[in-house]
Parts: sequence; C-alpha cells; structure tokens
Amino acid sequence: MNRGAVWILLCALLFALTVTGAVACGLRMEGVQDPERADHLRWLIYAHFLLSQLSLAAAVLLVYAAHRHWRRSYLIVSYNERGMQLDPPGVIMPPQRVYRCHLHNMLSCTLPPATAPVLVYPMFMLSGRSSGEKLERLLRQAYAGKSHIPKMYIQPVLGASPWLAQAAAAHLRPLLAPDNGVLVVAHGSELSEPPPEPALFCRRLRDLLPPGTEVQLGFFNNQQPDAHDVLRNMQARHVLLLPFLLTEGVHSMRDLPTQQEAQTCGKTLTRLPVVASLLNPQHDS
Repeated sequence: MNRGAVWILLCALLFALTVTGAVACGLRMEGVQDPERADHLRWLIYAHFLLSQLSLAAAVLLVYAAHRHWRRSYLIVSYNERGMQLDPPGVIMPPQRVYRCHLHNMLSCTLPPATAPVLVYPMFMLSGRSSGEKLERLLRQAYAGKSHIPKMYIQPVLGASPWLAQAAAAHLRPLLAPDNGVLVVAHGSELSEPPPEPALFCRRLRDLLPPGTEVQLGFFNNQQPDAHDVLRNMQARHVLLLPFLLTEGVHSMRDLPTQQEAQTCGKTLTRLPVVASLLNPQHDS
C-alpha cells in the first residue's frame, strides 16, 4: 500500500472516530442537569463535528492529489493534415488535453505526456495496415526517445462509429423520394478480405432510413463489388451517391461513378458530400 493510500485511510478513520465521538457526547447530554457540564459536552460535539469535516476535506484533497496526474489525454490521428480538424463523434474531450497529428508528422508533432493514459482515436474510414500496424509502429517510434511510454488505448477507426450512419441518415432523409436509392462507395483494400466498416455502415443506414430504401455498397481500387457495376445493376432510377471517405481529394474526384455513367444506364445521379464531413459540417473537409 502506498503512502497516499495510508493517509486516506487515516483520514477515513479520523472521520469515523469524530462522528462517533459527537454522537456519544450527544447521548451523554441527555439527563445532564449541570449547565456547565452541558456546555462542555456541547463544545465537544462542535469540536468533533469540525474535525470530522476537516478529515473529510483532507481525504477528498488526498484522492484528488493521488489521481490528478492520471487524467487521460486524447490523441487524434488522421491519415493526413486535411483530416486533423475532425473530432471523434460522441466523445467529450477537454480542449487542454487534446493533441492532434497525422501519420506523416507524428515523429515531429507535440504528443501527450507520458504521465497519463492516452486514448488514441484513428480518424480513418477503414481498418487496415495504416490504422493498425503503421500507427502502432509510429507511436512506438515517437515515444522511443522519452523516458516513459504512456499506456495507450487505440480506439476503433472513425468508419466504425454508429454516429456516422446517424449523421448520414439525417442528411439523406430530406433527399429521398420513392424511386431513389443510395450507393455507398468505399475505398478498396489490398488485404485478403475487405474491411468491415463499409458493410457495417450500410447495415446501420438501412435500419435508419425508411423501410424499402435501396442501399447498395460498391468499391473502387480493385475491390469487389465494383461501384460502377453496382450502379448499373441498381433498381432505383435516381441514385444518391455517398462517398465513404474522410475528406474530399483525389479519390472523390477521380474514382467515383459520374453523372455521365449513370446516364448511359438510364439513371440520374446526385453526388453527396463525403461521409465524414457530415459529422463536422462547420469544417471544410
């Protein structure tokens, strides 16, 4: 048992003794006829009560002092600088304990101190090598020159957040008509199996949209099913294209199905903002 715990136990014992003493003095006052004796017992009650409050306050201060260095910090890691201003949804973070970086500047940026646990939020849409092996390796390298390495708890990627589907559903509902469908387009993966986040997002989205709404998933970058093939095979005549991406960039300009492609198969298409931008509409992502 450390010294702080011993002092806390002593304060608790003192609190129990002083409360017991105050109760005992109160019981002894019953039937006392001597005014001076009654005044003496009354002052003893006040003294015991004061000591009990002081011991309680001391215990609270000791608990605070013992744990104030262990208040957790938050490290938000994006793939590049364009996603650094996005916040993990549903998480309340004191601004003074929030640190931001991206994969390409992690070795030079300011990281949380090693004196407290760190919650790491990977602002990636998909789980994979970058949000897994590479992120863990860079974190180890970033803290390699420091005397201590903090306890780090890496959270699921942004693409797995249920808040993502809720934000997308709120944006889609006013746009839906009876002949509309939703095409979610995600980045393909080089792994043997496709990342689970896009399919999970689509399942949640179907539950949040009106029953019967067609929600399909397609990929680009050599992942199946190919988004262009999915577009051609959709039943809906008007397609709302929802990019399952973190920010607007090369992929959103080059790899998504276009209005011209939709017209060749007798459909119309409305391109929506990337999914992550719906969480923080105040930021230009």
